Amino acid sequence: MTYSFLLELGLQRDDWLIRVRICRMWESFNPKKNGELIGLDMIFIDEKENLMHATINKKLYNKFKDKLTEGSLSVIKKFKVVENSGRYRPVESNFKINFLLKTVVKSLKEDVSIPINGFQFITPDMIDSRVNNNTVLSDVVGYLCGVGDMEIVGSRWKKRDIQIVTNHSVKAKITLWEEFGEKFDPYLYKNDSGPYIVIVTATTVKEFRGEVSFATSYASKIFVNLNVDYITSLIQKFATVSAGVQTIERSNVNSISIEEEMFFNRMNIKKLLDCDWSPELEEYIVTMRGEITKIDNHFGWYYIS
Repeated sequence: MTYSFLLELGLQRDDWLIRVRICRMWESFNPKKNGELIGLDMIFIDEKENLMHATINKKLYNKFKDKLTEGSLSVIKKFKVVENSGRYRPVESNFKINFLLKTVVKSLKEDVSIPINGFQFITPDMIDSRVNNNTVLSDVVGYLCGVGDMEIVGSRWKKRDIQIVTNHSVKAKITLWEEFGEKFDPYLYKNDSGPYIVIVTATTVKEFRGEVSFATSYASKIFVNLNVDYITSLIQKFATVSAGVQTIERSNVNSISIEEEMFFNRMNIKKLLDCDWSPELEEYIVTMRGEITKIDNHFGWYYIS
């Protein structure tokens, strides 16, 4: 039986057979439809440490949910390979895998040498292309040097900021939104121990007032002091320079600037009109992006767009 590596997959065939591990898995929900399930997303990794995004839509969710677990090994066949288009791609790859009704999944024992984890860490030369560009999300790693309290942003958003010194020795802020911030317990990371090497996967990259920062997305996962060789080397590297984990002072987030607030739930007019809103949704705040085509001040100042 011949297996294909993930980098070999393409559109030219429909009879691929792969042997992979699910290194990350999460459920996707639609906030515009009161949190309705979209489907199941996974990151596959193979023997050569190649990564690829795979998706199962909600209609097939019940068929496969009990056959797939994070960290498990599987042989998979009769799936569809499609071009990786759109935004918020959790890994950089030309293609992704869609499960079909006829897709076959067979569990494997731990007798294959496939890594448990896989990452695509952002490097300094990638920053400019990723800033304010959510086509591909970014994995970031560094030692934890600061943790803030949970805060409320605007009228409804919750966050916790942490600070790391990246693997390239640059200090950076990572905003952990909603449950990511709530589950990150600052009391676990004491000043007198460490260093703590933090990995946050699938982040967005923003630049505001000359400072680059990162933020969690729906696809993010957080790891602390993961037991892999690279993280062990970072623990050794930062052991002599780490000054412990400091408390980040609370920011006045309820009076954030318009520029910062405009990063939340952005959409254009067409997307707003095309949205299929749930009748049970009482409130959903968006930032509109449109072009002013005419200003009419005959009856006072307003614009037609």
